[in-house]
Amino acid sequence: MDNAVETSEGPPPVPAKPRQPARAPTARAATEPRAGGPTRRRVKRDPGDQIETRILAAAIEEFAEHGFAGARIERISSQAGTVDRMLYYYYGNKERLYQAVLEQIYADMIGAQRNFVQPDDPVAAMRQLIEHAWDHYAASPKLVRLLMNENLLRGRHIQLSEQIGPTSFPLVETVTRILEAGQARGVFRADATPDHTLMTIMSLGFFYLSNQYTCSAWLGGDLMKKTRRTAWRAHICRVVLDHLATGAPRA
Repeated sequence: MDNAVETSEGPPPVPAKPRQPARAPTARAATEPRAGGPTRRRVKRDPGDQIETRILAAAIEEFAEHGFAGARIERISSQAGTVDRMLYYYYGNKERLYQAVLEQIYADMIGAQRNFVQPDDPVAAMRQLIEHAWDHYAASPKLVRLLMNENLLRGRHIQLSEQIGPTSFPLVETVTRILEAGQARGVFRADATPDHTLMTIMSLGFFYLSNQYTCSAWLGGDLMKKTRRTAWRAHICRVVLDHLATGAPRA
């Protein structure tokens, strides 16, 4: 994947407008009399800023498929059923649109993390958290591809985002809470850390999905078959819970 940096595809036809504008520039909210002529027909707006919603959805598809460097504004506008001018109106340039895409997929991931309901039993809670994290990755192939591309770009766009930060992710607090509860009850080893636990969970899931094509080729089987995905989900649980068990050998 080409990881060259591209900030825009030519100067924007109109000045960039601040994010989340109240109205699109070509829409009319009500009937207007025209001086010296008949009354204009009412033109229906796209309710709820659906144009911007369509642009963002099309941009997620385009950037996930082609990466930042390979994505094209004209393909995004065509897929969204609008014109290039509207993309520049809402986002200013390609780089800010890409940043909005990253913020959206992170918002979706954070929303999924907030939906996790923690059981009282720490072992059951950790198992369910692992399964929850895996299921979200497996159901979100665009998330995996976009994060791979952003890592090729050394995380430059995520670092510029004011919405994405170390305090944004409920999963960090959830893992810490479950781990501390298990340690207090003596079922998790005292030297286990939230950082290592979380990184183990995420890496075992992310690596499998991000490398599914190359691994399938040299392992001689489709890693995305349901039986193999289910077996790997169970394997992640065993690896993490065996490591956290109080009788596990120390590193």
